[in-house]
Amino acid sequence: MIEQHQTMNSANKFAETTTIVAADQCISTVVDGETVILHQDAGEYYSVNEVGTLIWELIQQPQTLDDISRAIVAEYDVAYEQCQRDVSEMLAEMENENLVRLDE
Repeated sequence: MIEQHQTMNSANKFAETTTIVAADQCISTVVDGETVILHQDAGEYYSVNEVGTLIWELIQQPQTLDDISRAIVAEYDVAYEQCQRDVSEMLAEMENENLVRLDE
């Protein structure tokens, strides 16, 4: 879902009620259906696919894992539980790269 131009670690699980929002240090643009994200402080850029773009758009405002998962399930043919696992994995990667802020 997220592609960075160096190795990323993926670990954490998020509670359904954890609030997630894009980090203030990030700017982004959409290019050919993918979002390119620049972390201004780190000078690193990342790209996300179509589903990642939807997640990134959603987290421009605080969202919960449940909110994000429900929005994706409404848009794509995916089971809620699988969606939640995939979203949690992507958000963990984003958290590791300081692309998101969490409010537990």
